[in-house]
Amino acid sequence: MDDLRPTPVKRRSILAGGGLAAGAVTVRAVAADAVEAGRRYSRRLPAGWTYPVAEGLLPFGHGVMSGDPLPDRVVLWTRITIPDPRGWDATRVPDPQGFRRVRVRWRIATDPALRDVVRRGEVTTTAARDWTVKVDADRLPSATTLYYAFEALGFRSPVGRTRTAPRPDDDVHTLTVAHVACTSWWHDLFNAYARIGERADLDLVTHAGDHVYDNSGGHPASRFWKGQRRWDTDIDNADWTTVAECRRRYALYYADPSLIRAHQVAPFAIMADQHDYDPATTGDRVTLTAEQAGSVLFEWTPIRPVRPDGSGVFLPSPGPDTNVATPRGRDALYSYRLLRWGRTADVVLIDVRRFAGRPGETSQVLGDEQWAWLERTMLASKRRGSIHRLVVNQVNLSQLRAFNLPFAGPLADAFGLDLNAPEGEIYTTAWGGHPEDRTRLYRFLREHGIVDNVVLSGDSHGWFASDLVEDNQLPAYEPLTGRGLLPPVGVELVGSTMGRPGGQDVIAEELYFGATGGSRGAAFTDAATYDAQYRPLALAPTRALELAATTANPNLRYFNWRAEYGYSMVYLRPRYAVLELWTTPQRVRSRAQRLLQQLVSTVGAPHLRPRTDPQPARGPHRGRLAPAARTVAVRR
Repeated sequence: MDDLRPTPVKRRSILAGGGLAAGAVTVRAVAADAVEAGRRYSRRLPAGWTYPVAEGLLPFGHGVMSGDPLPDRVVLWTRITIPDPRGWDATRVPDPQGFRRVRVRWRIATDPALRDVVRRGEVTTTAARDWTVKVDADRLPSATTLYYAFEALGFRSPVGRTRTAPRPDDDVHTLTVAHVACTSWWHDLFNAYARIGERADLDLVTHAGDHVYDNSGGHPASRFWKGQRRWDTDIDNADWTTVAECRRRYALYYADPSLIRAHQVAPFAIMADQHDYDPATTGDRVTLTAEQAGSVLFEWTPIRPVRPDGSGVFLPSPGPDTNVATPRGRDALYSYRLLRWGRTADVVLIDVRRFAGRPGETSQVLGDEQWAWLERTMLASKRRGSIHRLVVNQVNLSQLRAFNLPFAGPLADAFGLDLNAPEGEIYTTAWGGHPEDRTRLYRFLREHGIVDNVVLSGDSHGWFASDLVEDNQLPAYEPLTGRGLLPPVGVELVGSTMGRPGGQDVIAEELYFGATGGSRGAAFTDAATYDAQYRPLALAPTRALELAATTANPNLRYFNWRAEYGYSMVYLRPRYAVLELWTTPQRVRSRAQRLLQQLVSTVGAPHLRPRTDPQPARGPHRGRLAPAARTVAVRR
């Protein structure tokens, strides 16, 4: 079991970039803006520095990222890190090394060498936005693979690769997407992100939420700081409590070399779940509101802001020389939106968390304002002739009817299941808690002939692949063919996690914590013992649970709640959609991956059919991958 043993890490070593190339850089470099201020930037980390950063990439210690592509623009992101012996917290040290602002140049080109530049600009960042840079690069060619980079403080960032969306008249007929959810830094070494980072065929990466967790939760760790024994006492593991700690959690994630690489190769479209917006209290005092956590989310991601009026309409680009403004207060709660991909698909990101449960409103999942927006969006998609609708949705849409549930109590606590729920619906979060909303949505889609919908969800920490039907029993639905009186109005894939525990691990942890006095008494750092002794004990009840669930829910076409975590691939084509489920190692850095299942659904008659001899699919290659992540010194 040595290959499953979690690797203790020295804090400085993981901050040093995890193998990312530093390139030909000097420790100190002179930049034009630094000269104007009479200052020189130092990349050297002060003694005792603990802030998570890829040291070899400084000052771009969290890489580069792009997101929310439109036909003529895409959001570009990076962050400037200025080490200072006074500390890492921008709310306490607004002038690290004497810098109160930093000018950052950016450019985007059609080639990785950045010679054929199509747009460029210069923005300024400060401690007020945690030194993040967020540019809405506009006036770009549609359906084009582009490469971008930033320059600041005498250095050029790693080169990122992105892609603009096609227009309806562009000769583009496919969409290739990697899908992830519930990504946990502590419990997975992000091999899935590394495999995503190797692909040259991606158009988009979608994330269904819990993009960055507010805490580690005490589950047995795949990585931890040297000398650490408890999970709830370290600033990088315990609940965040302030804006500064929330920002630092993003820094922890974004310093990971595999995530840096995934960010580098394709644009992301992120819909946050509950952990991303988690507030904090100390005693009776609120120290972090959901709105403040939402502002940090907008600071640290390429989510494109929308008007805070429920319309889902994007704000205009501020131009090449102004950062995208960070939504504050209630404005930071609005992130449901639409990304059009020519005539192939509309990517619809919905939010079942922020506007749910409002007294007096008809929709208790989306809220009436978002519901009206969704109806308008789906009808407009049909009118435009879009073939598919790719819906990013945080929590299972399809029903989960009652079935025999081994270890019912722990599973109910972990996943919001109600074993005594009315009408046999046991999943009580979002759609499962309000099946009338689901039925209303399905009927709307059926009445308007909008049936080619692929829903990508998260939250349940397992692989759930379902046909979307109002009633999953005969004669309404026939599972072998997908026919019946009420055939499916789409299909759904609930992607697994990167390490956050699914059914098998919830059962194994119940046994483990029972033997060790609870999560605070268990050895957070001893996953080897946990994996060797307790996971095997949980496998049989997990398989029984899977069998019972698929028997009670015939529209559940594939169900895997074992400790097999990873990512999904979705290939949208003119006549069909292909869904692939890939698992990657959790405890050790490895290039291994395994295809668990490949499912196909036909346009016009949605129904998931497993391929008996699956061959991994590929999307059309869209140019070269971005170069390896490195920061280089520049002279002017």
